[in-house]
Amino acid sequence: MKEEVILTEKEDGIMTITLNRPEKRNALNPEIMDALPRAFSSAFEDPDVRAVILTGKGKVFSAGIDIFSYPTLFLEKIGGNETSRLRDYITDMHYDLNKIECMEKPVICAINGHVIGMGLELALTADFRIATEDALLGIPEVQLGLIPDVGGTTRLTRMIGIVKAKELIMTGKMITAQEALKINLVNEIVLGGELMEKAKELARYIAENCFPKAVGLAKRMIDLSRDMDKNTSLEMEGICQSILFSDIDNLVEGFTARAQGRKPNFK
Repeated sequence: MKEEVILTEKEDGIMTITLNRPEKRNALNPEIMDALPRAFSSAFEDPDVRAVILTGKGKVFSAGIDIFSYPTLFLEKIGGNETSRLRDYITDMHYDLNKIECMEKPVICAINGHVIGMGLELALTADFRIATEDALLGIPEVQLGLIPDVGGTTRLTRMIGIVKAKELIMTGKMITAQEALKINLVNEIVLGGELMEKAKELARYIAENCFPKAVGLAKRMIDLSRDMDKNTSLEMEGICQSILFSDIDNLVEGFTARAQGRKPNFK
């Protein structure tokens, strides 16, 4: 039986989604890119899941696009001169990665080893990135004659700023985890053996202490406010807050738990 390219595991309100092509350094082929949205949809639809961890099996998070699969796919499905069909295919991938980014649950990317090209573009959809101390990160599409087209130029620039984004994108160079931490590309660096426990520790803290609806709305507000003027953003904050105030039972539980010095039991 063919081994699954994506593995999922649920424990204590945390779903771990694992890229499972270690023999190919978890290179992203069409099968993985088809399976990922289904895995994240399952996490989103499950009311017991409070947080998601995305990682890769083996020594490498992801070596990026599977260069042995996609060129053949493009030639077969799209054709060398049919650029509009290529754009349509890329739009589909944008849609799938946008669904991960927009999911109203926290997503933690546990980066083990290298993360390259489209692998980094996938990692950019997460809310938090924790990397091992030996990790190397890069987006070398220009060295293949391409540009980062699945959110690379967009998400990376918004995350680390235009100066550093140009440096990484226009040179295609790899950087260390320490360099990535300095430019806010990763949140934390840990020893390799501590990676998953650190990711689970963060996921558990959010799951046990924070109201899921508030976490989801806060996430959406932060992401959407980048494209809003100040007054619109402030207005949207009020709307989100009014939604949360309508859930009076959980609101009372949050305030009561804080007054009693205990963890809240949100429904």
